[in-house]
This record gives sequence, structure tokens and C-alpha cells, in this order.
Amino acid sequence: MSNKEYIIKEADDLRWELGENFHDHIIESIYNEAGEIAAKVINQKEESSKFHFDQWLDKLVTSRLTGFPIMFLLLAVVFWITIEGSNIPSGLLASLLVDTIHPELKLFAQNLGIPVWINGLLIDGAYLAMAWVIAVMLPPMAIFFPLFTLLE
Repeated sequence: MSNKEYIIKEADDLRWELGENFHDHIIESIYNEAGEIAAKVINQKEESSKFHFDQWLDKLVTSRLTGFPIMFLLLAVVFWITIEGSNIPSGLLASLLVDTIHPELKLFAQNLGIPVWINGLLIDGAYLAMAWVIAVMLPPMAIFFPLFTLLE
């Protein structure tokens, strides 16, 4: 066995002696060391007995016990607002693009003398598909993505 192979085998054996979650232990020790260093150099006023809402809120939302339920609840609220809030704008856009503009485009194309197959291809096909996608997809995306960005 060459020296290189021996070193790789020894490193692999030592790695499994550390256990599966040795990365967690390393990160935890780094954070503990950083906390000790920070505690040595930071001077705090003797106001620790006062209630600090921001610290309480930070502990609440970053806790392992309450953080995930709060996150899922906020995500559910964002989904609910997206689904419920997009119905009215979607209906308005569908009414405008499909019920109002589509018949006018058909009439305009007929008055220009455009052949029926081109009329069907462009207005009944391409325009209606585009109008339906805009009416159905634009309002939910316009609501969801800004709310999700704020949630992040």
C-alpha cells in the first residue's frame, strides 16, 4: 500500500470514528467559541431585567419548537391570501380580455376581410390562449411573489 493510499484509508477510518453528525459538533463549538469571545469584549448596561420585545420575538421565531409551526402558519396565510385575493382580479381580467376585447378583435378582423382560418389561428387561438394565461396566472403571481419575498 502506498503512502497516499494509507493516508486516505486512515482519514476515512478516523472520519467514521467521529460519528455521522460531527459537522454539527464542529459548528456548535465554533458558535460557542464566538459567543465566549463576544462575551469578553461586549459591555452591556445593567438593564437585563427589562423586557425586550425584540429579543423575546427572536427567541420565539428561531426556536426549534415554535419556529417551524410559525413558518408553516405564515406560509399558509400567504397561500390563502394568494388564492382568495386573486379571484377578483382574475375575473376582471378575464372579463376584459375574453368577454370585451375578443369579440371586438373578431369584428375588426372580419371587417378587414381576414380569412377565417387566419382569424381562428391568431384571434381564437393565440390571442385567447394568451388572454386566458394572463387572466389566470398574472394575479396570483403578482400577489404571491411579493408576499413570499416579504416572508423571507
